[in-house]
Amino acid sequence: MLPIVITSLLEGRAITGGVRRKIVYPYSGQSPSFLEYARNVSISQFEGVRNLSAFRSELLAVASVFRSRLDAGENTILSDVAQETGSPVYYHLEDLKASQRFLDKLSYLEKFFPKKYITEPKGNVLLILSANEPVIITTILVFSALFIGNTVFVKPSAKTPSYGYFLVKELAKIPLLKRRVHYLLTDKKETKHLIMSKSFDFVLSFGSRATSKKLGILCANSEVEFLQESEGNDWVYVDKKCDSLDKISKTIVESFTRHNGQMCNSVRGVMIHSSIYDKFVERVKGRISTLPIGSPSLLNSRIGALILGTSIRANALVNEAAAKAENVWNFSTKDNVVPPALILNPDDRSFIILESIFAPILWVKKVENHLEAISFYHKKNKHGLSFSVFSRNEEVVDDFIRHIRAGRININKHPLKNRLWEPLGGIRLSGYGGPKYWVEKLSNRKYINRKP
Repeated sequence: MLPIVITSLLEGRAITGGVRRKIVYPYSGQSPSFLEYARNVSISQFEGVRNLSAFRSELLAVASVFRSRLDAGENTILSDVAQETGSPVYYHLEDLKASQRFLDKLSYLEKFFPKKYITEPKGNVLLILSANEPVIITTILVFSALFIGNTVFVKPSAKTPSYGYFLVKELAKIPLLKRRVHYLLTDKKETKHLIMSKSFDFVLSFGSRATSKKLGILCANSEVEFLQESEGNDWVYVDKKCDSLDKISKTIVESFTRHNGQMCNSVRGVMIHSSIYDKFVERVKGRISTLPIGSPSLLNSRIGALILGTSIRANALVNEAAAKAENVWNFSTKDNVVPPALILNPDDRSFIILESIFAPILWVKKVENHLEAISFYHKKNKHGLSFSVFSRNEEVVDDFIRHIRAGRININKHPLKNRLWEPLGGIRLSGYGGPKYWVEKLSNRKYINRKP
C-alpha cells in the first residue's frame, strides 16, 4: 500500500506543509492515505550539463539500476497504481514491461539528434501528467528529458501520485540526479504560482482541453514555453475489403477497453461498410461478453473502475446517446464500474460522437462507402490525435491518408500497439505541433549554418 504520507521531493528532500487531501480508490472506495501539497517551494536554478556525453553514459547505468528496482518492487508498485486508477493490474504490468524495454534501449535516443543541429536542453522542465497511464508515460518522459540534460519536475495527477513519487524518490538517491529530478505534489493555485514566478523554462501538459487551455494562457502571460498533449477522439473505418473480421473485432475491442477506455488514443467510434456491419457487430458483442469485470488488483480482470469523478459524466453522455440510438447493448453502471457498452448508429448530434469519453464505450455507425466516412469525420470530429483504417483497397487507404487530419494514421494496424520510439502527438483539439519524438519536444535545436 501507499506510504502514510506522500510529499513533494526536492533534491530528494521531503517538503511538507500545505493542504491535506484524501485519496479515494475508485473501485473499493477505500482511502489509504493523505497527501500533502507543497507550498512556497524553492526551485533550484537550472544548471547546464557541460559534458553531456559523459552524463548520458552515467545515465544509462542509472537506467539499468532503476530497471532492476522496478523488478524488485513490481508487486507493490503495480498494486498501488491499479488501486488508484481503477484500471486492472494486467495493463499496468504490460506498461511496466514496456517501460523496462525503453530503459534497455535508452541510448537509442541518440539517433534522433540530426547532425546539422546542436541539441540542447530546455532547462527547468515541468511535466504535468494525467491520471490514466502513470507508469509508462512518467518513465518515458522523465528519462527522455534527463537524457537531453534537463532538470525535471514531475507533477502527477493528485488522483494517481504513487508511481511518480516512487520514481523520483529512487532517482534522487543517485548523486548524479539528486539536483536534476524533483517531485511536486501541488494544487492548482500552487502550480499557478510556480509558473507565474517563471520557475520553469518549459511546461509540458497532459490532460483535458479545459485544463490545457488555462495552462496555455497562464504560460503565455508568464512568457513560459508551453506544449499541450490532450485527449483524442479516435475513430476507425472498416472497409468491405479487409482482413478477417474476427481479427479486426478483437483488435477494436482491445482498443476501446484497455485501461477501461481511459487512454488518449482509445478507439471511440467505428464507421463500417454496411455490407459487413451485422457480422462485425455480432463479433464485437461476442468479444465483449467474455471480458472479466472485477477488482483491478486481480490479474485476470480486464475491466475495473473509472478514475474517480468520471463515471457520472460517462453515464450521462451514454444515456443521452441511448435515447436516440438504434440500440445500446450491455450498458449499466454500478458505482464507478462502467462495463463495456456498444452503441449502434447513434444520432449524429450525440455528444458521444462529438466528444472524447474516457470510458469503455464504443459507437458503431453504418456507412455505404469510405467517402461517406471521410465526410462524416470532417463534419463531426474536431480532434486530431490518430485515425485507423482497415482496408486492402489501396485507393481507399490513400484517400484516408490524404484527407484525414490527424497526427497519426494507422493502416491495418492495432491502434494501441505502437513502438515506443514512434513519434506521438496530435493536431487541432488534440494538441500542438503534431507528431514528434519526445527528444524533439523536450529539447531546443540550434541549426549550424557553416560556410563550406
